[in-house]
Amino acid sequence: MKHNVTKLFFISCIVLFIVNQSECYKILAIVSTPSYSHQIPYQPLWLELHARGHEIVLVTTNPMQNINSPNFTQIDISTNYNSLRAIDFVKLRFEKVDWIEALERYILSLCSSFEVQVFNSTEMKKMYAPDSNIKFDVLLTEFLYMPAIYAFAYRFNASLIGLSSLGLLSINDFVLGGAILPSHEYFWENEGNTGINLPFYKRLYNFVKIWRLLLHVNFNIFPEEQKLAEQYFGPLPPLIDIMKNVSMIFINEADVLTPGRPILPNIVRFSSFHVSENPDPLPKNLQKFLDGAKEGFIYFSLGSNARSSAIPKEIKRIFCNVFAKLPYRVIWKYEEEDLLEKPKNVYIGSWLPQQSILAHPKIKLFIYQGGVQSSEETIRFAVPVIGLPILADQDYQVRRMEALGIGKYLEITTLTEDQLENAIYEIINNKKYKERILIIRDQIKDTPYDTVKHLAWWTEYVVRTKGAPHLRCTLALEPWYQRFDMDIVVFLAIVTFIIVLSLFSIIVKLLVYLYKMSQISTDKKQKIT
Repeated sequence: MKHNVTKLFFISCIVLFIVNQSECYKILAIVSTPSYSHQIPYQPLWLELHARGHEIVLVTTNPMQNINSPNFTQIDISTNYNSLRAIDFVKLRFEKVDWIEALERYILSLCSSFEVQVFNSTEMKKMYAPDSNIKFDVLLTEFLYMPAIYAFAYRFNASLIGLSSLGLLSINDFVLGGAILPSHEYFWENEGNTGINLPFYKRLYNFVKIWRLLLHVNFNIFPEEQKLAEQYFGPLPPLIDIMKNVSMIFINEADVLTPGRPILPNIVRFSSFHVSENPDPLPKNLQKFLDGAKEGFIYFSLGSNARSSAIPKEIKRIFCNVFAKLPYRVIWKYEEEDLLEKPKNVYIGSWLPQQSILAHPKIKLFIYQGGVQSSEETIRFAVPVIGLPILADQDYQVRRMEALGIGKYLEITTLTEDQLENAIYEIINNKKYKERILIIRDQIKDTPYDTVKHLAWWTEYVVRTKGAPHLRCTLALEPWYQRFDMDIVVFLAIVTFIIVLSLFSIIVKLLVYLYKMSQISTDKKQKIT
């Protein structure tokens, strides 16, 4: 992977000299989440934009290596990793803390600390200082839960493009003017409570959950973020209004892996372009271990944000006991130097070249946490999965992989030896999983254009068209009650109520009248007799 990045960079340097300088733009990219999976999806885009002759200023927690160009500046905010390490996501999983609760208790304050590092960066302070004349044509930044960053678009008078490595968030759809359908399965914030034709009680739960989240974001997060941004920039327009002026959002998700849904014209989806067609060679000791796996091997990793070393001892013992009984070798991403009761057929490492491992011809199965980028990689190399979700979108992703017939979902907090062993043999011995993932891989690869160049073109298009306002949905600018026709619904409800009440009143009066008439008739008959 590193060699490919280096080659692409040198090619971009050559192209840089022949590009028409009059069409070069100044691009600011801010990706402040300290997670490799949040950084790598966009790295090919930065290199492609640089290759087209644009000047790039990248604020990142993972600076790319071997970049040496006056038109490519990297601002290192890797200190954000210190804040992230304070949260034990595995522990939260075992405490049954759902995503929205984790968001309120931990994630939002964490996101604020990430933003503060951006604002306090010496290089950034020089650029946004009151006496600075620096301007940018466009800002690309994550559209997660860090709206204070959007203020840079206002400060630099730049068009705004959102990025999401986790698929579409409900707040993104809401702000863009999209349909908010909590009963549908495309919001990963519903976590594992997804599927087709959900029963009423699940749809009711999702409805309350998503709208509670949207209210929390609008009335709690944005006011706090407004204060944070104004500490550095002074008075600003409401951040929600800056966000509504977003030109476009680039969403990291594959059509094949997500349920069909209405898509707005300023949402552009991409997938898998961080995956290398020819991964770097494996380290010699690891290559020897995997080559010697006569029956094949299994790869086990919980990703970069969850540490498998933090798994409770009893669950570790389950993995060790099951792995020891298997005829396969196992390579396990484990963050500590030693693993008690480690079976002889298990190799552990704190860092492992994932794509190179997945590309090995003897791999049988990938046991993983369900991250988007890991899902893209395992599909590209056609390796079926067992998913053990830990946080955020991972429940949703693993459920989707299971629904597509390319993996199985297991709950790590209630895992048993029988469940794990049966799932491993089911995936490896049943050919349908391998056959199905090959079909999914071909569908994802079947695109009419180069996806990296596609995103680069859209970035340039936003600048050329001064923010592409014609692509924005006008619903985003309407009051919420008008957007959802709530005023009409209330009006019709009142009219219906009045009509029903009037009819009821008429019927009651008619019945009273008929009753009185019947009484009069009865009295007359009695007098006659």
